[in-house]
Amino acid sequence: MPDSQGGDTVAASKEERYLLSEYDALIKLDGARNERLDRFLTTFVSLAAAPWALYALTIKESSTLASFDSLPVPVAAALLLIGVLGALVVMMYIQVWFNIVLYMRAVNAIRGYFLETNTRLGFRLPTNPNVPPYYAKGSYLQLGVAGMALVNSAYIGLGLFNLIAWPRCSSLRVFVFVIVAALCWIGHLVYFSSQGGAREGRSPARGELHWGK
Repeated sequence: MPDSQGGDTVAASKEERYLLSEYDALIKLDGARNERLDRFLTTFVSLAAAPWALYALTIKESSTLASFDSLPVPVAAALLLIGVLGALVVMMYIQVWFNIVLYMRAVNAIRGYFLETNTRLGFRLPTNPNVPPYYAKGSYLQLGVAGMALVNSAYIGLGLFNLIAWPRCSSLRVFVFVIVAALCWIGHLVYFSSQGGAREGRSPARGELHWGK
């Protein structure tokens, strides 16, 4: 019937206007999240440099160069604190990345809707709502997290190495330092992979996506 057909046209038009507004909003949110990701990276670099500024100040005041196994207590405490704070920054960095992936997937899904309605383009942009992945082995983000985790782990291990009253056995002291640093580093990577897997598990399969048709 004409009325029914007219009603369907209006409904489709409203739906498409809604999706277009969502598309525009998601693009802006994606840009804002990327800027926040850059700020977290800048924050991490600033935190990583802080203990060495304190170390340089300590050397300047004492006029003696401290070795890594006999750092002043303030420097060792700063290393431990910055390592813990750095780990928190990495966790927030990962969560922001997950939000970026969520927005990118939503943009792909909306783009896919318009391509499914026979929109002709001279080129194809991504339309798969299940890409990019939240976690991918060997990706630049995994390497970046691994690098930041290495710094945090070294700081935490080195801080504990100098703050705890160790036995005279230097080999045991070094062994414990290496084990603590390695566990901290692995913990960062396990957090990233487990959180990414959990997010992926909550994502709908491609065949489960519907447009209300």
